Amino acid sequence: MSNTRTAKPGTDLRQERYASSPELDRGLAAKCIALRCSVLDEAEDRETVWFLQKLSYMRGGLASLANELIARFADCLGTASMHKFGMRPGQIHNAQQVKAIRKEISADGPNLPLACDMKVSPSEYDCPSSECHPSTYALEEILTPKEAANKLAHFLEKLCLDPALEFKGPWYFTDLIKCIREWKSVRSAEAKAQTVTTEIGALINEELDYALESKCMVLIDGLARIGKTFAAKNWCDQREGRARYVQVPSRNDETGFFRAIAKALGIPCGLSWKSTQLQDRIEDVLQGGDLIIVFDEAHYLWPNSSYRYALPVRVNWIMTALVNYGVPVALVTTPQFIQTQRIVEQRTSWTSEQFIGRIGKYKKLPDSLGKEDLQNVAKSFLPEGDTMSIEMLALYAQSSRKYLAAIEAAVRRARYLAMKEGRKSANRIDVKKAIQESAIPSDTAMAVALSQPDKMRRRAKNAALQSRRVKRCLIAESESTAPEDISVPNRISFAHTASESVSG
Repeated sequence: MSNTRTAKPGTDLRQERYASSPELDRGLAAKCIALRCSVLDEAEDRETVWFLQKLSYMRGGLASLANELIARFADCLGTASMHKFGMRPGQIHNAQQVKAIRKEISADGPNLPLACDMKVSPSEYDCPSSECHPSTYALEEILTPKEAANKLAHFLEKLCLDPALEFKGPWYFTDLIKCIREWKSVRSAEAKAQTVTTEIGALINEELDYALESKCMVLIDGLARIGKTFAAKNWCDQREGRARYVQVPSRNDETGFFRAIAKALGIPCGLSWKSTQLQDRIEDVLQGGDLIIVFDEAHYLWPNSSYRYALPVRVNWIMTALVNYGVPVALVTTPQFIQTQRIVEQRTSWTSEQFIGRIGKYKKLPDSLGKEDLQNVAKSFLPEGDTMSIEMLALYAQSSRKYLAAIEAAVRRARYLAMKEGRKSANRIDVKKAIQESAIPSDTAMAVALSQPDKMRRRAKNAALQSRRVKRCLIAESESTAPEDISVPNRISFAHTASESVSG
């Protein structure tokens, strides 16, 4: 390890010394998770492990999950005997009950010695019998929710990593696996409830479901700003144990591409790592076939280079390293994907037959949403909005090039106007003002700005044509008239004509 990562006490401060602090470690490595899943026969068990791995990278990690499970399923804590004898706070268990409980406690649990266990007289012990070997135990001396939460966080890590560990809960939480799966279902339902499923969203969900279950590659093609990204992310959030979302970077370097995948999977990716190192680890994780990888902005998979003969390395890798191994893949993109594919074929010797042959399903999405869908989207952005506000937002989205993004922009502006007046929620007046005084002028100004290059090109072209005409006139006149005979007014006239054409 680099000597810049550690420092002796009393030496000058170096920021790098904290880079290897254990407090910064978060998340379970996907490579280790893949190895653990390789020895689990049940698909549901593997899905549970990948679900825990995904949560390990969220704020609080597995410790937060342990606290959530203890709080939500507190009635599941304890052994079967503890539930039989009672789990009330302050519950006292006698010697016979403690003996029954001890049989259900594993080696990592409390020892719970009893007075009746002593085979010698109490005087031979260094401590009084009543203190070291009591005849009864309170419930809190055997197990407390806080103690269980601390133990559970470490147990969850071991459950996800140790290939020799039986896939079941610990002695103090025997229904753990069932509770985790129930919590997973709750999170999935919450993710589904937090979004509006439009017609386009339903089509995307259907194609992603097909790719996951059929273990094939699907290509979902639709115009920008119709909700593709939102739908794809939400679909992945509903399947935290089976799906990973990757936004393909626009950078042309392969290291950036594989680092984006590694981050989504939970693979360590140091800045000094080369693309081949990342690639090998990614393949080891995905070729197990438990996860679907959803590539958004998939048109960036094609080479973004001025090099005439640049081959589609990313597309070739997806075909040979993922699809050929039965890894479910989804490509969510705009029509730019097909256009760039044609350009690559024209410029290089690469042909698309093998790529097209590996596409299990191609889906062309509708170009627009219905009025009802737009109103539902507007309602999700502005839950407190009345009927008129929602209708205004839907109508504005239909007329704006931003489409669904126009609703979000207008609502954001309306909330800002409400905040300036000391109100927590936006009303109809705020929405109307946001659309009329901010959103529409912004759209108009952008449209004018986007049209300026065309106007400038036309103006420059006209100026060049006029300049050539002037030059031809000057040449013709110089050939027909001696230089000393050319009058000054004529020269001024031609120069004036040229300057007018450029300025116009």
